[in-house]
Amino acid sequence: VLLIAPSLSFSPSAQAGSLGRHVLGVTLRNTRRRVGLAASTVSLAEADANLQTVFNFATDNATMYFERIDDAIMGGISLSALKNTSEDYASWSGICRTDGGGFCGMRTLPFREPLDANGSDGLFVDCRLASDDEPERRVWKITCRTDESRGEMVYQAAFPMQKGTEFSRVFVLFDDFQLVRGPRVVPGAPKINVTNGIYQIGMSLSKFVIGANTTELENFRAGFFDLQIRQIGFYNANKQKDMPAVVSVDTLSKSEVNKQRPLLLKILLPISKLFFSEKANRRKSAMKLLRKRGLSRTKAILWGIKTRAAKMGFVPSLFKAAAIIGIDSFRTALGAVLKVCLFYPFVFLGKFVKFIKKNVFGMKVKERPSMT
Repeated sequence: VLLIAPSLSFSPSAQAGSLGRHVLGVTLRNTRRRVGLAASTVSLAEADANLQTVFNFATDNATMYFERIDDAIMGGISLSALKNTSEDYASWSGICRTDGGGFCGMRTLPFREPLDANGSDGLFVDCRLASDDEPERRVWKITCRTDESRGEMVYQAAFPMQKGTEFSRVFVLFDDFQLVRGPRVVPGAPKINVTNGIYQIGMSLSKFVIGANTTELENFRAGFFDLQIRQIGFYNANKQKDMPAVVSVDTLSKSEVNKQRPLLLKILLPISKLFFSEKANRRKSAMKLLRKRGLSRTKAILWGIKTRAAKMGFVPSLFKAAAIIGIDSFRTALGAVLKVCLFYPFVFLGKFVKFIKKNVFGMKVKERPSMT
């Protein structure tokens, strides 16, 4: 059950109970009874609850605890950032592109100590979409991690975003979270258990719907977005329960996170950057776009030199173009060498093993289906 409450006003000090005088527990129970209803919008008074603020972007430099995790990790070219503003909110904004990916995300650095979520019903977010009036054309998700792992499996729940210029308070029950790998639900996974604490919190904007299979949202709106966020924290619908108004947060630094990586990962990451460079992916996407517009590869390169020359001068632009061509050529050549030295030998070895099993030992070998 997901609830959104439009916020008429905001006061950083009104976090635990001074904003409202009604019990959200009644609304939650009534909403659960509405079979098939996945979300409801209620007034601020009806949505009042015990709030426990974890990140207050109105008064704290809370953006320092977050890092971006856009689709560049899977070859995409989307780009986003969470930034402080001069107002009482932080701005999570960027450009989400579907070429090679289709999502933008941010997450906290690992907490030094897990956040105590015992007694909480779920997570809340005070936010509004400032860039446009089509929030339903994206999939908005909130994520939490319940162990110290940094793997691809996390607990995640989608939430609706309200239209309009006013801030809304989004409530997401822990019961709505599902264990996912990417956008796909992990079959037979246990329900979320927060008794041992929350180790990481994140949010994402995606073209992918959470489900058993990888499914894209119809009529997904790519391009620029700006989500303004005031608070993220825990909530409890039972006003009788006492909860601290604020949670103390401390995360590892990026350098500490890098030091904790396994040795093999430390070796492989620099190598992987040779083949999965974010800048190289953007150049490749730009080249595809220019080729679609009728430019040859040579003309596209000359256009790039001319464009950069207006900002940095002709000679520096020429040298930069030469450096880019050299780096991309080296990356292509290195990839071809690794294919010849590593990929093809493994393919040959696999076929040789199958041949021995089938013809020498008489074992059944699973053949790949023909592509014709």
